[in-house]
Amino acid sequence: MIETYKKIGLLGLGISNLYLANYLAKLGYKVFVTEELHKEKIKKQIDKLDPTVEYECGGHSEKILNCDLIIRSPSIPYHHFLIEQAIKKGIPIFTELEFTYQILKYKTKKHPIIVAITGTNGKTTTVSLLSNICQNYKKTVVCGNIGEPFVKFINDIDNETIVVIEVSSYQLEDIIEFKPDIGCILNITEDHLEHHKSMQNYINAKFNLFKNQDNNNFAVVNYDDENIKKFIHRIEKSNIFFFSTETYISNGAWLDKKNMQVIINSKFDNSCVKIETSLVGEHNLQNLTAAVCCSRLLKIPTNIIEETIKNFKGVEHRLEFVRKLNDVIFINDSKSTNVNSTLVALKSFSKPIHLILGGRDKGSPYTPLIPFIKEKVKSILLIGEATEIIY
Repeated sequence: MIETYKKIGLLGLGISNLYLANYLAKLGYKVFVTEELHKEKIKKQIDKLDPTVEYECGGHSEKILNCDLIIRSPSIPYHHFLIEQAIKKGIPIFTELEFTYQILKYKTKKHPIIVAITGTNGKTTTVSLLSNICQNYKKTVVCGNIGEPFVKFINDIDNETIVVIEVSSYQLEDIIEFKPDIGCILNITEDHLEHHKSMQNYINAKFNLFKNQDNNNFAVVNYDDENIKKFIHRIEKSNIFFFSTETYISNGAWLDKKNMQVIINSKFDNSCVKIETSLVGEHNLQNLTAAVCCSRLLKIPTNIIEETIKNFKGVEHRLEFVRKLNDVIFINDSKSTNVNSTLVALKSFSKPIHLILGGRDKGSPYTPLIPFIKEKVKSILLIGEATEIIY
């Protein structure tokens, strides 16, 4: 219970922990922040800190181990030396997502309708579309990995608010009580192995989304994804709601590509939603179908869903059309940060591709790209730290 904590330590001063530090200070908690970067590199964040917040920069001492609770920045892994020491001392480890949920539950006594979306790829597009649909229906807050932290909106939320949250595997690692009314996993492929250390740990983190759900809640999951189906037994109490863009589903939702409509047949809903969209790629059909499922489980009328999809232009940096010059089409897909999302992008085009590839290596093999590069790519420009590994 959060009432038992008096001094709270924040490991890392990213966006979510900055908002959280100031919120906790206003509630009267003693707050200590430790940040690895030197002060000159995070001056903007330091300048925004509440004056009562104690902090250190340029490295981590062990002062945070004197706190009752540690809230880690999501990107800080469990094999970090301070987290390992904290666990040995029995100090609880949260992320901002978990702590904000408990603040709502125990301090403000508010119970909004929470929809949490995760997956290796497609989270931001799905969350953006779903939040647009919800905003056209009733009061909605969109937050999480998509940009603004959950805690920023804590004073704007009431029992009627729909909260649409993009959640990452980093945030789901240490779920304790977080319980979405609707949880959705879009897909699971290799990613973030440098953080999670194994594919099994990564999958376990994703399925933590359903850890606290009961039979009043929904688990919306992709029937076409083999990793999801393999571990579906991990969903114990939720109402499982499958969706597919590849095959007919008798109890769930499937995309009729011939007529471009999502057909839902289940004890929770029977409806048909027509799809008119400018988005390209098979992956975006999955994103649209998942958003439709969540929308209908929220009982949003089909006309609102259809009109919102029709007007939805997609998300920046995700297969985003830039310009056409001398018959060459330039596409910005810089948010494709793993092998699978690059595969999806390559599958979306039939013309010869000039591919700019690289960036940060995440520990996954690049060999799955080879047949598609041979088939579709005319030239490759390698960039970033992964250049030598790919080459």
